[in-house]
Amino acid sequence: MRRRFARSFMDLLILRMLRREALWGYRMMSLLRTRYGIRVGPPVIYPLLGSMEADGLVESEEVHEGRRRRRVYRATQRGLELVECFESVLSELLRDSI
Repeated sequence: MRRRFARSFMDLLILRMLRREALWGYRMMSLLRTRYGIRVGPPVIYPLLGSMEADGLVESEEVHEGRRRRRVYRATQRGLELVECFESVLSELLRDSI
């Protein structure tokens, strides 16, 4: 149960970041650490992104910047709808608890 909740929460954080801009994995790890104090490494972030892509929440493409290749992720329409739903439910829960 905890693992499922943690994964859903990470999905939400990632989708919130991708709502603003397309990002690559290492940039997401850096933002998770600086914005939320959550430290995750490649063994966590890349399988999570792969699952999210398989579920149709994000899409990716390989981008070449000079000699460097990066896989850049974007939220899909389905992912954006899910993050809006999450935020609506969380907002309602917080309102009801006050």
